[in-house]
This record gives sequence, C-alpha cells and structure tokens, in this order.
Amino acid sequence: MINERYREDRERRRLGSLSAFSGPTHSGKTKKLEAEAERAQRQGRRSQRLHGPADANQLLDQLDPAAELVTIDDAQRYDDRLVEILNDLATIHRVDVVVAGWELDYTGQPAGPLPELMCSADFALKLDDGVCAQPGCRNLASRTQRFHAANGTPERFLPVCRRHHTPDARAVSFQEVWFDEPSGSLDLISGCMFSGKTQELIRRLDQARFAGSTIQAFKPALDDRYALEAVASHREVRFPAIAVPDVAALQDQLRDDTRVVGIDEAQFFGPDIVSLVAELADRGRHVIVAGLDLDFLARPFGPMPLLAAYADRLTKLQASCQYPGCGSRQASRTQRLLDGEPAPPDSPLVVIGGAATYEARCRHHHRIGVHARPEPVSIVEESAEL
Repeated sequence: MINERYREDRERRRLGSLSAFSGPTHSGKTKKLEAEAERAQRQGRRSQRLHGPADANQLLDQLDPAAELVTIDDAQRYDDRLVEILNDLATIHRVDVVVAGWELDYTGQPAGPLPELMCSADFALKLDDGVCAQPGCRNLASRTQRFHAANGTPERFLPVCRRHHTPDARAVSFQEVWFDEPSGSLDLISGCMFSGKTQELIRRLDQARFAGSTIQAFKPALDDRYALEAVASHREVRFPAIAVPDVAALQDQLRDDTRVVGIDEAQFFGPDIVSLVAELADRGRHVIVAGLDLDFLARPFGPMPLLAAYADRLTKLQASCQYPGCGSRQASRTQRLLDGEPAPPDSPLVVIGGAATYEARCRHHHRIGVHARPEPVSIVEESAEL
C-alpha cells in the first residue's frame, strides 16, 4: 500500500519536503522564501503562506488542502511543536514546506524551533551573506546585534560577525581593539549516514594542512569501525585523529599552537561540546565539526541542534535513498535495520555499525519498527514448573 501511494505521488510530482533557511537579520531569509513561492507559481503549483497565530497548532486551520507549497516566515516566534507539525505536513500530507527565521536571537541564544528544524529539514541553509556592521570588517556576519536608539534614530538590529557581537544592546561605535586577534569560526557538517560528512571534514582539514595551518582532529573513542587513530570515511579516506572518551579529554589534548580543530561524530559527545567549540571559535580557532543530525528515530541527535544554531556556516549533506525502487537523492534519514527489518523504538540509541546495520533513506521511506510481541506463556508448562 505504501509503495503504491509513493508511486502515485511521484507521478504527480508531489512527494513533500521540508526546507529551512536561517541566519541573522538582513541575510535574505525572507527573499529566499519568496523566491521559492515564485518558482512554484511559475511551475503552476499552488502555494500558500501561513502566518498569524503564535500557536503552531492553529496553523493547520489555515491550510488549503490543495496547497502544494507552504511557506512560514519568522519561525522563531513559534514553540517546539512547530517541528512535529511541519514534519507531518511534509511526510504525511506530501506538501513542500519552506520555513525561515532566526536560529539565534539578538543575545546570541538559540531562538524557538529553528535549531531542531535545521536538523529535521531535508534541506537546510544558513545564510551568511550579511555584511558585518563594523566598518572595514570582512568577517562573516552570523549574529544579530541590537543597537540603542540614539540621536533621534530608532532602535536597530544589524548583522555582525562573531567577533563584534555582544549579548547586550550597544551604541553604534565598536571597540577597534577586538581586531587585534584573528577571528575564529565554527563550521558544522551534518546529514544522515553515507552522505559524505566525514569525507567533507577530511577534505577541509586537508585544505588547511596544505595552507600550513597547525591541525588537530578528534573522534569519540567508541567509534572504532575503520581506524582507532584516524578519522575515516566509509570509503576508507583517512586523516590522523585522537580518540577521546569525552569532552574533558578532548580539551586536555588541545595544544596551544593549534589553529584548526576537526571533530568527527559530534553527536556522540555530551552537551559540553557546544560550549567548548564556541569558546574555541571565540578565541580565534577555526573549528570544523561533523556529525549525524538525526538519530535512527529521526529525532535531533544529542548536541547537534545547538551546534547548528551556534555555527557560522552550516553544510547539510544528503545521500541517495537506499530503499529499493526509490532512486531519490534526497535521503536525510538514517534507517537502522535489525535482521533486515526496521529497528523498534526501544532499541539502544547508540549502535556502532556500517552498511550491514544502517541505510540512508528519504523521509518517505524511513520506517520505525514495531515492538516485539512477547511469546505467550503456556499454562500447562507454567503449571508443570510449579
């Protein structure tokens, strides 16, 4: 039944997807949203923009059943229920959903459901084309700075880089001494299994090595699939790395002269990894992090939502769906298999494995198994034991 419905929807070119655009103010999020609606209009597809109620559940009351594209702006105004609602729209109702908003508020803290949406989305883009408000600054503007009202001008919000951002509202002038040290950055590479995350991490580390930078790469000690002392992709591409059991051990291994820090399989580290990489970037280090954004139940995995929010650059990779007959190149989910069948929800969260245990799946072919039924107890046997 599921396969027949999928074929029918594919013939009608209506499969459903979720796209998320995030970034600081003035970075072009709303323009991206409008561009998607204009493209749908040129294709003859009906689009609808949902807005108004702060309660995410009330958005469904506005939904046009014939809509094939739904857009939502200022998603930071909603609560976390928006994630489940938009996933249902894309997966069950087969609607293309495009959402935009701030992932960080002007104090630099995660805002609303955007961090989780960037993990759940099939396509996520963190816009960084804003120009830092500091005159002469060429750093990436990835934060929103609040400015005091002064000399008759109203309160303003402008995009600034990590170096020039402060949680408190400030005057127009900046502290020039902040430019005495190089500005660091945090890059996040996320996606499902077999999407090429580790290979992209290694490519960027190789680029930094050829440029003469001092590099250290780290991986969780529990990931021993391909190499013990190297970051290794499924295609056996490797880069020397230090295996550490936790974030504290990673911090102890860091050298003072290291300028580029690479971290693979970040989803296996605790929440302390977020504050550590943010601190390293604030101190001028270039930090590149890779990890699974969703677990096998399609839930945001560990610290990945916060890493997506605090990152200056986000690269979300997709794989080819491995479900027989699908052919979609928009796999964004990781399917765990147990004896060839989808693993039930009570399975352990962390199971280290490769192609025999996991597959890349699109959102329409990702499945969660059922709980194993307990075997009935024979009354005769039970009486005999007594």
